[in-house]
Amino acid sequence: MKRKPIVCILLITLMLTVLCPIQAMADTQGFPDIDGHWAKDYISQLALSGYIKGYLDGKFKPDNTMSKAEFTTLLIASLGSTASDKTTNNFSDTSKHWAKAQINEAVKLGILLVSEDPNGFCPDEGIMRSQAAAMLVRALGKDPDSSPVSFKDKSTIDKSMYKGYIKTASDLGLISGFPNGNFEPFTSMTRAQVCTVMVKFLNQLDGTSSGLPASNINTSTGSINTIAIDEQSYNIGTTPLYLNINFQDIRISSISSGTSSFKLNGLHTFDLNSETNNPDIIVNNNRYGVKSYKISGSKLLVTSRCRKFNKISAGTYTFGSDYVKLYINSANSERYLSDLEISDEYNVKVAGKNYNLSQDKITVALNQDFYDIKKITLSNTETTPLLSKTDPVIFNGMSTSDIMAIFTGTTTLNLAQISTIDFILGGKRYNMSRVVMDAKGNFTANSTTYSPVDVIMIVNNDTQYKINNVAVANSKFLFYCSEGSNHEWVVIDNEYYDFADVSIIWSNSIYDLNEVMVVSRNILRIKGKQYDLDSSFKVRFNNKIYDIESINYDSSISATVITTGSESSSNIANQPTKYIFYRSTTKYQEGTSNATIYADGSWINFDQILITDPSHFSYENNSYNLIGIRVKIDKVEFKVVDTSWHGLTQVLDFYIEET
Repeated sequence: MKRKPIVCILLITLMLTVLCPIQAMADTQGFPDIDGHWAKDYISQLALSGYIKGYLDGKFKPDNTMSKAEFTTLLIASLGSTASDKTTNNFSDTSKHWAKAQINEAVKLGILLVSEDPNGFCPDEGIMRSQAAAMLVRALGKDPDSSPVSFKDKSTIDKSMYKGYIKTASDLGLISGFPNGNFEPFTSMTRAQVCTVMVKFLNQLDGTSSGLPASNINTSTGSINTIAIDEQSYNIGTTPLYLNINFQDIRISSISSGTSSFKLNGLHTFDLNSETNNPDIIVNNNRYGVKSYKISGSKLLVTSRCRKFNKISAGTYTFGSDYVKLYINSANSERYLSDLEISDEYNVKVAGKNYNLSQDKITVALNQDFYDIKKITLSNTETTPLLSKTDPVIFNGMSTSDIMAIFTGTTTLNLAQISTIDFILGGKRYNMSRVVMDAKGNFTANSTTYSPVDVIMIVNNDTQYKINNVAVANSKFLFYCSEGSNHEWVVIDNEYYDFADVSIIWSNSIYDLNEVMVVSRNILRIKGKQYDLDSSFKVRFNNKIYDIESINYDSSISATVITTGSESSSNIANQPTKYIFYRSTTKYQEGTSNATIYADGSWINFDQILITDPSHFSYENNSYNLIGIRVKIDKVEFKVVDTSWHGLTQVLDFYIEET
């Protein structure tokens, strides 16, 4: 496929204007948050060429994860393809998504295969390196290669359905591995990383060797021959010195100074007298975090703020610290060894927090192994850790073979009878192979980490268990769960909600979902009568009311599934988010957790009524006056003498007097 340059630029500009539908994109130049960033040149040149834009606040946010939908949209636009199909629903979770047309076009072009995501595309999840590789290879019309890969994490790659595409993408130079030899197929890509990949992809389309024009270079006014790091001076011509730029150690061959900046090797410009975005400087095997760079005559003065590891070795392998994952006290994080600042042989700092190596477990991942840092040796030529091999602290791409036991109450589950395990994390459902777990028992999905007590386990698409604790023994997991329950879920627009937190509104009455039977798709039974879904039915959750486009019961996941329309604009949508009770002029209580209201001959909860206006409410299709109605708070009965909305918010004030 040949790229159409002018159309492509216009399409990508248009596409990236809607990458984040909530906020418009801003100007393409001068992003304040990419100075000193390793991908600055790629980002800047792609922006100047019209390929990508920043956000309304002027920032680019290079380290934000790029979603599958955003990556798909960028890729389709780069091909010059017109995404016009907004009606086909290739995936169950893209029917209302802003990138539906682009996703459909990717399916049409064979870049995405519906069969690979039978449970939904998950468009807002981060694009994994493995899937990005597959999409890029398919977009170029290339085939997967089943021959062995050269990456050290081959066993992890073998768990990916895209392993053949990883081999091809690597051979084509589209996505390379990390300096530690790993590919990390299940890692999500950031906006900055995607920029570098897209440059390589556009090069392949154009058949060129470089997709970036030459960097703009300021005229320099002076020449530097000496660098002084704190109290020690080094001659540029005789001592190998490096600046760490774009995760690469760039040998300093020349430095020229301007009035407010200096230039490295005639290519990279950095601010003087700045305390932010300064590149680290490396001499011998010592790496220094820099507080500031200053010029004094022909000398560049470097004031360091900390020492860091530059490289770290294990066995016959040596790894750059920018690519070594760092774990603190066995917990998952997005930290790397280069984020660790060294104070002395036992004291370090990460993200502003101090740790002591004799008390805290500071772990690094080197190749397939994990090591604790026990002590640090500091000298003028070396910054060297004392490493002790330890058990793994991070597990991904897991299966039931990684589980030692699942305890449920006083019994254990028969692992041989378990075919699938899913987890519900933050309202999303993930297969076990798509979550990351650490040795503390925490779960990570889509760059968010969850405590075990916030996770629900679903076994064989049937039985649910609440996880109380997770332990690790011999690199296998032990789950301690509450006994199997019949906890019911509602899946609304692909998000999981507790059954009790969702209600159906119809004919000015609120019905809990246990009062509504979903007979079949869009057919409901309420109080013994059957109805076809129409615009009179609404759903309430998260204190808002929405139109219902479709409703069904999915027996495969044991859940009611609802697709919503727009937020309701009718008067019933204007429900209070909070009630406040006043006795005389004094606040008596805020909230209704222990309050009931008398209607239809019984005491009912406030979440069962509809406020039709400040003076009336409805229940079971009957209307009642609020003024004079009885309410009960902690068994004390009151009469409502007046009501009013609280300012411009959805807070309804009740003025009560004891009966």
